[in-house]
Amino acid sequence: MAQLHRRTMSLRTILPLMKLGGGVWEQTVTKTAIPEINRNSNIIWKPSCRGMKIYTRTGDKGVTSLFTGERLPKNTKFFNALGTTDELSSHLGLVKAYAEEKRHEYVDQLERIQCILQDISSLLATPRNQEISDDPEREARVLKRLSFNPRHITELEQWIDRYDSRLPPLTNFILPGGGQVSAALHVARTVCRRAEREIVPLVTEELVDDQVLN
Repeated sequence: MAQLHRRTMSLRTILPLMKLGGGVWEQTVTKTAIPEINRNSNIIWKPSCRGMKIYTRTGDKGVTSLFTGERLPKNTKFFNALGTTDELSSHLGLVKAYAEEKRHEYVDQLERIQCILQDISSLLATPRNQEISDDPEREARVLKRLSFNPRHITELEQWIDRYDSRLPPLTNFILPGGGQVSAALHVARTVCRRAEREIVPLVTEELVDDQVLN
């Protein structure tokens, strides 16, 4: 029971930080599916966030492309934010693997958050100053990346409230730890804070939609 309490408390601390907005999650996860074998040796198909090749051949010589096609050095603020968001998703993948071993109830929620982060990355890779174009098709693609579905924010808030209702009021700071799952969640929490710090300047300069921080 004590371990469950610590894990639930860790979720309560990380879920508010994950509330970074969200896009068309259904379109993201239904593009592809990957096969897995369950305990009964049956093949099941799980949704995957992948919908493209794992290499692009466009990242040589220290520059790479945004979604708009603009090529910039890899150490610019856009790619710092994108890289940290990707790092956050990777840490959540590790948490998910640990949680699956323990059969925790929130595994699907962690995958949902990963897919929302994919949509956030799409927005970060589509600066606002590229909205206007003489190419209507290009402009339509850009505008699509700038749209968000607010229901994802509402859903994340509901998850936060659900886990918060199981715990007593916080009276002191929480030391990271409390088992493998909780410790990994705390690492993800701190990476999420760093992602937020990387994204704030982009929002302040109105380069990306402010919903990414909601």
